[in-house]
Amino acid sequence: MKRLLYLICVVVFAAGLSSCNKEDDPAPSPVVGQWSVDRARYSGFTGDFVSLNGDEDLSNPTVTGYRDDIDIKNDNTFSGTERSNGSVFDYKGTWTLTNNNLVLKEDAGSEFKYTYDNTTTPNRLLGEVVAQSGRFLNAKKDTVTVNYSVQLIYAKK
Repeated sequence: MKRLLYLICVVVFAAGLSSCNKEDDPAPSPVVGQWSVDRARYSGFTGDFVSLNGDEDLSNPTVTGYRDDIDIKNDNTFSGTERSNGSVFDYKGTWTLTNNNLVLKEDAGSEFKYTYDNTTTPNRLLGEVVAQSGRFLNAKKDTVTVNYSVQLIYAKK
């Protein structure tokens, strides 16, 4: 009887040791988490409008009328909400990260590309630089068409 009890104890102990041999879960991707639009970076303005180049603070939606929040999840999905002057747009989809290049692909089909920048605190997602054109009043009080570029930058919360 003692032998049987001893054998049962050995088996239970061995089973307990083997169940503790769990591999560590891989660390989550550095882009996993919550991100909010932080600034718009303008470039390409010339002449009378050169002073418009630089960063515009978008972190306070009460002032800017714009907010975009993205929640990137560990299961390679994301969801977000964009608010602009009273309109609300919810979106979701899947994401991939290759080197520091993040691609968000919405379920609706749109695709957005970002560069993950871990050289700043907080870390940032740098959106693609997008060419724009707008009508501005120059120093002579003439309305002129001006070409420039804008890039949205998100900060990790």
